[in-house]
Amino acid sequence: MSSKPVPVFSNDRSSPDSLLADSTGPYRVPHPCDNTRARSSRNSKLTRLLAAACLLACAAPVLARDMPAPLVFSPYAMETKGHGTIAAEEAFLEVPRRHSEPDGPRIRLRVVRLPATGGDGRTAPVVYLAGGPGGSGFGTALGPRWPVFDRVRRETDVLLLDQRGTDFSEMPPECSQAHRFDDAQPLQREAALAALRKTAVDCIAEWRKVGVDLAAYTTAESADDIEDLRRAMGLPRVSLWGMSYGTHLALATVRRHGSSLERVVLMGTEGPDDTIKLPLAADALLADLAIVARKDGFDDLQGSARRVLEALRHQPGQGSSPMHDGRQVTIGEYDAQLAIVIALGRRAFQRMLPLALREAEGGDYGLLGGIALMVREELGRFRAMPLAMDVASGQSPQRRALAEAQARESLFGDALNFPFPELADGLGLVDLGEAFRGPLRSDVPVLFISGTLDGRTPAANAQAMLPGFSKGRQLLVRGASHDNELWLGNAGIAGSIADFLAGRPVKDETLDVALPVFITSKTDL
Repeated sequence: MSSKPVPVFSNDRSSPDSLLADSTGPYRVPHPCDNTRARSSRNSKLTRLLAAACLLACAAPVLARDMPAPLVFSPYAMETKGHGTIAAEEAFLEVPRRHSEPDGPRIRLRVVRLPATGGDGRTAPVVYLAGGPGGSGFGTALGPRWPVFDRVRRETDVLLLDQRGTDFSEMPPECSQAHRFDDAQPLQREAALAALRKTAVDCIAEWRKVGVDLAAYTTAESADDIEDLRRAMGLPRVSLWGMSYGTHLALATVRRHGSSLERVVLMGTEGPDDTIKLPLAADALLADLAIVARKDGFDDLQGSARRVLEALRHQPGQGSSPMHDGRQVTIGEYDAQLAIVIALGRRAFQRMLPLALREAEGGDYGLLGGIALMVREELGRFRAMPLAMDVASGQSPQRRALAEAQARESLFGDALNFPFPELADGLGLVDLGEAFRGPLRSDVPVLFISGTLDGRTPAANAQAMLPGFSKGRQLLVRGASHDNELWLGNAGIAGSIADFLAGRPVKDETLDVALPVFITSKTDL
């Protein structure tokens, strides 16, 4: 592992650079011609000529590039799933496809505003950033998580942003290429990686042929979109609220535009260098889940996983998946490793995992095979925005070396990240580099919310970030996975988010949610 020091980047608001973050109001960026304008007050032919030249050559580009058109909202009836129709507002923001080319092609982003139903009018509006990458900010608010959005809008406006390349924000076309694994054969890692690489290469060629600019899909570009949104609304500052990948985007915005931010809420933190996960986090979570599973009669969850993997190493297993109408599947050791690490990530699959392993030990691979089939189907498809975003965020050499070392120790090998990072090598997509992934320090107030049973963004991610935030606070949700209980499992979660965004004091705290109730029989499925 390299011992070369990694640069530390800061966006301390006391820094003179913070004055460059705003073009209106008290933080207005000085016009590049301001000094010339001052000189032109002198009765000098030279200064008058300089002033005229500056106005012609400089003023128009500054207006075009530095002042986004004001955002105009229209009434919009937002139909939720189970919570009625909400009176909202909709607008479309045009941003440069590449912010380094402000006069080039543009992308249209959809923003839905939930007007505040309370508050004192002084709290900064909050922009919600969905996970994925590829999730819809608008779509998140439509489902069971609506009550949390409703609680937050009692304090301020909530802006549901569909990030570039998602939902109503010019999503690229689907790739016609997809790889389908043979149900009758166990998945072999190297052959699967080669097949997926070919599919990705074919998809990239297809997207480029129809004019998709894959270099436009990076977290840095999306962070600059947020700054354009703030300025188009004429706001001195906004707050951010992100989930999973949305926290990765929020942290990039802290780095790039920290002086434009009031407060930030991070639910399930993915740090700047956390795009590939550390394999031993899955082993640690299995150990934690094993303790919880004992209450429902599963006394040796870790041992069960080891025995199943050992058996499949020597002989593939077969089963009929109840989740796929009895579809027959043959799985091997790597299938099982992939299935288990995916199951560890979500509450619904966590509840099923002990039974799936117990059944597999008895020779019935139906449940475990069903999870493996879902993994195979997901692996075989690529979408432009998520693929380009993940490749661009990448990983530092140190992170990659650590992940590779841990994979040699983990019960699940490198399954937690497969097919990354190898898939990204040689695809010819943008990599944002070490400056993007470097350590981050900031005085922006941040609330880190983590679940102790989160298999996608473990609490250790937030712990590693916290020392860099002088105004950081931590909310640990004991028993929460990477799912709805991180939102709804305890009423105190929504209250803490709302209080923090409103500027009320929030202390470090631990809240409990109900532990998973494990499925003990196929009849309970």
